[in-house]
Amino acid sequence: MREAMGLLGLAGIVLLVFGLVPFVLSGVFDLWTALHVTGGGILVATAGALNFANLRRTLASRGARERLRVAAGGLLFVGLLITVNVIAARHPRSWDVTENRIYTLSEKTLAVIRGLEQPVELIAFVAGGSPARGDLGELLERFATESPALTWRFADPVREPELATELGVRDEGVVVARLGSVSARSSGHPTFGWTEGALTHLLLKVSRPGPRVIYALSGHGEGAPDDAGSPDGLGLLAAALAEESFEVRSLLLSAEARVPEDTALLVIAGPVKPLTEHEVEQIEAWIDRGGRVLLMVDPGTAVGLGELLASYRIAIRDDVIVDPGRAPFVGSPLGLATIVDDFPAHPITRGFHERIALDRARSVDVLSSGRLPGVAVEAAVLARTGERAWAERDFETMIESRRVDRSRDETTGPLPVAVAARAPRPGEPRGSASPPEARWVVIGDSQIARNVGIGVYFNREFLLNAVEWLVGNEPLIGEGPRGLRPSRLDMTRADYRNLFRFAVLLLPEILVILGLSVWWWRRSL
Repeated sequence: MREAMGLLGLAGIVLLVFGLVPFVLSGVFDLWTALHVTGGGILVATAGALNFANLRRTLASRGARERLRVAAGGLLFVGLLITVNVIAARHPRSWDVTENRIYTLSEKTLAVIRGLEQPVELIAFVAGGSPARGDLGELLERFATESPALTWRFADPVREPELATELGVRDEGVVVARLGSVSARSSGHPTFGWTEGALTHLLLKVSRPGPRVIYALSGHGEGAPDDAGSPDGLGLLAAALAEESFEVRSLLLSAEARVPEDTALLVIAGPVKPLTEHEVEQIEAWIDRGGRVLLMVDPGTAVGLGELLASYRIAIRDDVIVDPGRAPFVGSPLGLATIVDDFPAHPITRGFHERIALDRARSVDVLSSGRLPGVAVEAAVLARTGERAWAERDFETMIESRRVDRSRDETTGPLPVAVAARAPRPGEPRGSASPPEARWVVIGDSQIARNVGIGVYFNREFLLNAVEWLVGNEPLIGEGPRGLRPSRLDMTRADYRNLFRFAVLLLPEILVILGLSVWWWRRSL
């Protein structure tokens, strides 16, 4: 009877320990904790009451001090484990070991967060108790840990209707970014509102407010920025730029006195007719004021900007790139489509190790000197073909005859197909201490920006990097949010809690009780 009471008391202590540990870690006194504390307390009290005389005699014996020392050491060890777990719970750290590092914020997102100069608050309107709070809260916490200027919280649209009305929130699932009196909100659909890219877009909207307008030149056969349906449109490019907080508008410069003053960037995407003299003059005046231009020109087209480009050490060659070595892989029987994966060092290509695809591209070269007196022009190649490609000058005959015949005098690869140039503004500063720079990016293919080509390989990412460099947002150039997701097991909070109890609490608890039973049984032999 005495041995049974002792074992009963030890079992009660084990129940108390395994009931209090999850309570200390989570702060929630749930059914698990209640049952363990109650059961353990009853067992300890019962064993102590029924075996009080023997317990008193045992404590007064010679071995009591040694037993108390062992018990104190065990309690100290348990206390140390609890302390470590509490510290880990209050200051969590995680490591992303997935192959694509999908739980690590991208370089672009980190640049936006760490560039916040004023406090920004992210408010997620999700009902209390909703399981959707788990993943969203984890994503928001990853954002907030990167900058003390960024905070976040959940808001229940039912319990806080005044806040929802103030911020214009009508649907659940909306995330709002607020900086002072400026706010921006996401879509209410979780697929569109709870991604890393969408939250980064919100931060861009409030941290860089005001019009950031990109004008797409029209009137010469270029694609339209509001055309997302036809293959030649620029609608998908405009949508991608909208995600970066740009507004793309069409510009008929032949009907305007000058390039609008609110222009952040002028895009000239695949004109099939030459620009008028007035347009060339206004573009030159725009560049002289520190303008930025993204020019994409297809083979066989005379744009009329040759002299202006030569001033900035850029030359558009009258040829077409032929790359028969890559033709079978991209479906071009004459080799007029090519895959480009050679990107020399430049801010635009920093960290860019992917591929872009061009179709009927022409070579774009860097000249040894510019034509701006007293101005140091920096020009660099952004992308080059492979060594097996060559520049075909008699491409019209080749296309008509459907025969590929390489001449000895043709220029061989690697051939530059994209060039960037920058130079201090030639004109006089207007109230600024240092004049801004004029910047160019010239690509020998316009299909890279059209609906039919922007989604091929990493054409979209290459263009976005070029745009960010052109407008002066070099810190935002980098790898964007990762879209790939690994296979995963979706579990609810209850599933996590049950798994924790089974693996961390229940199994050790059973082993401890069995071990104590064996020890007690062998002790009594």
